[in-house]
Amino acid sequence: MALLASVLLLSSCSTLAVKVPRGMFVSTGDYVKGVRTPGIIQEQKTVIAPLFLVDINKVHQELFKKLIDKADSIGADGVSNIAFSWKPSPFTYLSLPLFTLVLDFYIEGVAIDTP
Repeated sequence: MALLASVLLLSSCSTLAVKVPRGMFVSTGDYVKGVRTPGIIQEQKTVIAPLFLVDINKVHQELFKKLIDKADSIGADGVSNIAFSWKPSPFTYLSLPLFTLVLDFYIEGVAIDTP
């Protein structure tokens, strides 16, 4: 488990390289009063990590792109309050004897429309 903790900590030390559509607002901060919020949008990805190795940066990039695509598809002008989270999948406990983790990663944010 110490190896897993080290991999998780070290792999989360890089930046995301995701293209944002021109004119779309994307932020981890709170949204400003006066904007319309169609709702919370969320994406999920299940990752199988043999030998407990997972590239969290790659997972976060994929989730970030999926969130932006979802915001674009519902016609939102942006997303704020973006947050990442993860938890072990129920299948992890079955796969541990094979030195494999199954993790569920999530990203969520508030879709916003400017007036």
